[in-house]
Amino acid sequence: MQISRRKFVQTSSLFLLGACGAPVIEQAGQKISGSQKIVFWTMQLKPSFDRYMTDAIEAFVKQNPGAEVEWVDIPWGEMENKILTSIAAKTAPDVVNLNPQFATKLAEKKALVDMQTMISDADRSIYFPNIWKANQLEGTTFGLPWYVSTDVTIYNRDLFKQAGLDPNRPPKTFAELATAATQIKAKTGKYAFMLTMDGGQVLEAMVQMGMTLLTPDAKAGFNDAAGKAAFQYWVDLFDRKLIPREILTEGHRKAIELYQAGELAVLLTGPQFLKLVTQNAPDIAKASDVSVQISGSTGKKSAAVMNVVVPTSSKNVDLAVKFALFITNDQNQLSFSKVENSLPSTLKSSTDQYFTYLSKDSSSSDKARVISASQLSQSEVLIPPVKDLEKLRKIIYEELQLAMLKQKTTDIAIASAAERWNSLA
Repeated sequence: MQISRRKFVQTSSLFLLGACGAPVIEQAGQKISGSQKIVFWTMQLKPSFDRYMTDAIEAFVKQNPGAEVEWVDIPWGEMENKILTSIAAKTAPDVVNLNPQFATKLAEKKALVDMQTMISDADRSIYFPNIWKANQLEGTTFGLPWYVSTDVTIYNRDLFKQAGLDPNRPPKTFAELATAATQIKAKTGKYAFMLTMDGGQVLEAMVQMGMTLLTPDAKAGFNDAAGKAAFQYWVDLFDRKLIPREILTEGHRKAIELYQAGELAVLLTGPQFLKLVTQNAPDIAKASDVSVQISGSTGKKSAAVMNVVVPTSSKNVDLAVKFALFITNDQNQLSFSKVENSLPSTLKSSTDQYFTYLSKDSSSSDKARVISASQLSQSEVLIPPVKDLEKLRKIIYEELQLAMLKQKTTDIAIASAAERWNSLA
């Protein structure tokens, strides 16, 4: 399976896999009186994770005699409908694998257990503090972080050379990327990059450039000089034909296709996509190198996070929380990461040499993994969980597109976006 970068943040994933690792039992647990069953829903992990999840469940049951865990894997496209229906019918599973953006919708309905009241400070301390924040809404913590991705910059060294750019010094900021885009288009006729609006990628970039999405009272915070500059960045690139027109209509898959076809010099995505490029376009893969995630004036780096949550309707809340802690502990996250080629959300597991060591003959994929992991402590969910997040993103993108198409000026477009959002409050 393959993971879509956008569907990691907004979704679960389709995965690119490595070798399987078995979960580790940390300590013996207290025997549970009677038989207690919990149901655990994941997104799109079967069949590749059958062995891993079976081992994990067996380890948990051994640690908690009397417990029973039923694992149900849900296709991504069906999860939203199934979980909403099950919660409405009071038949929800006990533990669910979601992403913060969708889990927020359930948290708004008070349908998820507040982990802040259920786990100890010691349990909480194992996770990256910046990643932990991805599961907070209005003073509650609605989930535990599970696996993570931070984007890297994959770039075509041959196109850089053809454009007269130093392939050993790829752009590190969006300002540098815009300059490179001008030269790449002039010298090669190719595009430098393509971010897309099928998820949060463009919006994340604008936050990295200094845009403030919301004020503390949830009003529009982007109708200011920094927000206008971020809008204008995309308007100028589109007007000068330095980004593909498909940015208005296509998703992240199109950016991957263009990069694999040699029509794009830079791909901003998760490190696992190098394997996809290698499979589909080996010549492009040979010309590819990897660098740190491109950022803006803020220096912020984006992280995509998946979590596990416990619905309040669970009949075994204590056991469900215990399982959520188990599946996201240091050892089990490290094992999971080696299977899924993701990053862990715990501090200790990220220090393993799997994420820190590169040999002389390491592949580009190895380099991408180490670079991606090195960004964990500085990365955050740049579009934090807020009420009506999807409406906010839709409003901003609609007005940005009107400005790009010259149907509105940047000032009018961003003012309209702010007015539309504030009217929802």
